[in-house]
Amino acid sequence: MTVKDDILKTEEKITLALRSLYHESGYTPFKMSRFEEYDMYVRNKNFVGSGNIVTFTDLGGRLLALKPDVTLSIIKNYKKADGAVSKVYYNENVYRPDRATHEIKEIMQSGIECMGEIGPLDECEVLSLAIKSLQTVSENYILDISSVGIVKGLISAAGVDSDVEKKMISLLCDKNSAALSSLCNENGVGSAVTDVAVKLCDLSGKATDKISDLEKLCINREMMEATEGLKNLIIALDECDMADRIFLDFSIIGDTKYYNGVVFRGYVDSLPKSILAGGRYDNLLRGMGKSGGAIGFAVYCDMLERIDTTNKSYDCDVLLTYEEGASYCDIMKIADSLKAEGKSVNIQKNNTGALRYKETLCVLKGGKPQNG
Repeated sequence: MTVKDDILKTEEKITLALRSLYHESGYTPFKMSRFEEYDMYVRNKNFVGSGNIVTFTDLGGRLLALKPDVTLSIIKNYKKADGAVSKVYYNENVYRPDRATHEIKEIMQSGIECMGEIGPLDECEVLSLAIKSLQTVSENYILDISSVGIVKGLISAAGVDSDVEKKMISLLCDKNSAALSSLCNENGVGSAVTDVAVKLCDLSGKATDKISDLEKLCINREMMEATEGLKNLIIALDECDMADRIFLDFSIIGDTKYYNGVVFRGYVDSLPKSILAGGRYDNLLRGMGKSGGAIGFAVYCDMLERIDTTNKSYDCDVLLTYEEGASYCDIMKIADSLKAEGKSVNIQKNNTGALRYKETLCVLKGGKPQNG
């Protein structure tokens, strides 16, 4: 049976399109269980982003969790092969608490993960797929991009302890340059480094235009190397005509314990929050006892229902009613003939006015339909 396109919701159409996009790019599907051992999430609770995980004890006495994340499960099952890159995609539900209501929400995610001997071309491909994913959702989108390596280089130059580092990163994420300047001054950070921190906080704009400004802010090898990698990535995407909607923004950082390179978030014009998030996370891979590099992203498909443009003014094409004593066989045959014409049919004994329809027909006792 062929599924009619007009009965699919916007989020269903987009999810199918994303699966096709990833499949055509050579990514293989990853399917996981709804449950994972709780201990895995406890060890990586900062990456998961919440300590509120639904748990239960199975019949064997194991403490299991209703999965709040897909990436950790993919890493758990990843087996490195020398010289190879593992590329998988997924469509999975995860379960996380809503910050406003504190209720557990079921969230559909689609995304990709790329693990192994990751090189610049792999990064470029993942970023291009992130852009194509946003284009699948909306023609009006932007991709904000930054680099954890640049931020870590700045922190290294500042020479601050871990507590001040966390505060600096938090202020960068908040784009609070005045408070960042005060924090640096209070903790003995030199004026040159403080000036770079403030300028990095305020640096924002089209990546192809701002990358030269970023290069001028590099004050150590770590920042220079990270900037060079980011620059090469932006140039490659620009050569593919895919950099027009990429913007530098160092409020996009992520947890530096896990991320170590490029990080990014995608937005579409009709949603207030990012619908796509990803980055390079070699540190997380190593933290779970795996070698190699890793980069990927997720699209939050549960948000797609908020941009559903489907607004039908009717519930069915034909409301089919019938007289008392009409043959059920006649009613069903008439309904089937209408469906064969591509029409949706709702059979009701009477027209109560509760349904919206294009036309109405009534089946008479003799088996003939007439306009209702």
